[in-house]
Amino acid sequence: MTGYQHLIRRVLANARAVDTTDPRHVEAWMRLERGCLDGLSRSRFASEVEIALECIAAGPTAQSESLAQSFGF
Repeated sequence: MTGYQHLIRRVLANARAVDTTDPRHVEAWMRLERGCLDGLSRSRFASEVEIALECIAAGPTAQSESLAQSFGF
């Protein structure tokens, strides 16, 4: 698990049930839009997690898994 995925799990714990969301999928969707996540403020990071959750919900799980694998997660 990457450092970002640990941070994503913390954000998810504050917003949703962690057990229902794969942090690899969240990070993959975030990287698709942003590439590098280093420059995001804490609040912007949390907002990007929410956007990624919407992307995950909009498609089949296989799509998010394929995207995560394409980033090597």
